[in-house]
Amino acid sequence: MSDERAVLSRSAPKSQEKPLAEENSKTSSDNSEKQQRSKGTRITLWILRKSIVPVIMVIMLITGLYVGYVVVGKQPGSEVFHWSTWQHMYDLVFSDT
Repeated sequence: MSDERAVLSRSAPKSQEKPLAEENSKTSSDNSEKQQRSKGTRITLWILRKSIVPVIMVIMLITGLYVGYVVVGKQPGSEVFHWSTWQHMYDLVFSDT
């Protein structure tokens, strides 16, 4: 008979083994962690969440400029970030003649 209990207890799902009081204490501790954050921390996290996509876009723009100029254009990598290089390209693309 004890073997049957051992088999039944092993086959029972883990979620049924936890008492209800334990689950309630976890949710209350999660709520208290959220409430403990200061206003400065919440503002900082909000700014980081909102700025991650624009930051990634700027990084990809710079990477694309570099790859396009150095790999595709076969130009030296040291000239990529010189203002005169991009001013010259702008003049070539948007010239009147």
